[in-house]
Amino acid sequence: MSEMKPMHVEIAGGGFAGLVAATAFAQRGWSVQVHEAAPSLRSFGAGIYLAPNGQRVLQAIGAYDQVMSRSYSAPWKESRDQDNQLLAREKNEIPGGGRLVTLTRQDLHRAIETVTRKAGVSIVTNSRAVAADPKGVLWTEDGRQWPADLVIAADGVGSKVRDSLDGVRVDASQFSFVVHRFLVPRRWAGPAEDQWLNYVNYWNCDLERRVLYTPCNEDDLYLLLGAQETDELAHQDPLSSKVWCESFPVLANALRDLPERSRLDHYEVTRVDRWSYGRVAIVGDAAHAMPPTIGQGAGTAMMNALGLAAAMEGTDDVETALREWEEVERETTEVAQNASVEIAANLFSGIVERGAGWDESELKVAQRVPRGVINRLA
Repeated sequence: MSEMKPMHVEIAGGGFAGLVAATAFAQRGWSVQVHEAAPSLRSFGAGIYLAPNGQRVLQAIGAYDQVMSRSYSAPWKESRDQDNQLLAREKNEIPGGGRLVTLTRQDLHRAIETVTRKAGVSIVTNSRAVAADPKGVLWTEDGRQWPADLVIAADGVGSKVRDSLDGVRVDASQFSFVVHRFLVPRRWAGPAEDQWLNYVNYWNCDLERRVLYTPCNEDDLYLLLGAQETDELAHQDPLSSKVWCESFPVLANALRDLPERSRLDHYEVTRVDRWSYGRVAIVGDAAHAMPPTIGQGAGTAMMNALGLAAAMEGTDDVETALREWEEVERETTEVAQNASVEIAANLFSGIVERGAGWDESELKVAQRVPRGVINRLA
């Protein structure tokens, strides 16, 4: 039997999904090139949650130890109202084993970038991917063509590569709830005891405002401030500390000096009718963007990126492997997306009930052992 010829993949996007895919393919002997539109690799946003499925991906690519060294795992998850009355509380333990961890998006991205470069991946910055040919060609904005055995569209919600594929139908929508995300010094919150050690959702139901309070490490506190897009006071530019402190007096220390500029996001949803077309695969937010309401956007993106590399292992029949990959991975991702959408659509109803226990669908995703992990633990 003749040996397989060396295989090559071109990847659009240097975010979590793109870099995990790049690393996993390189570790399996592929030559890999990543195109990043920005002048340097970077991660937008502030904090991030990782369940066991995402942690297992990091183990498989060799980034786990670096990530965990700059992460945090709270003892409890809580819901409280604007007057600091406890609405619900549960241990930060996932049935079947494991815990949620939090860290800054920058620390997660940096750890993955480290193993990506160690794997020998070529990373080209200031290189914006704009289209792909299903026969296996990536086009960049400068007019260059990059032939490959496989092209991966990991260029986010507004993916130009995905949208260039005539055979793929996209359904995109967004919620009216808008969030600001940023980091502040953790020492601002209060003494290192009781609720200040926990993950806490604070709710002001009368005003339909929310603050997610999440320690990320010894130094950084992740805050998410959310309100309806019609709430002009909540979304003043620059943000008003006075408005938010009056809404959540218990958080006055943490909210005392809000940044002049923060990342402002709608909760978005993207669904595509197929995850591949010819020799082009669609991963991450380009395929299945979801609200962050169960903390699985990055987890499922990384899981599917690793699964894609695993599906290609030992075969040169790219199109068949892509169909098999989608068949294996899609159901779990849709479970996560549907659960995220349902919670986002009912964000200010049933808060007390929502705060206790793990929903069966969420647990199915959180405890998933991603394809390609079992035999490749670092």
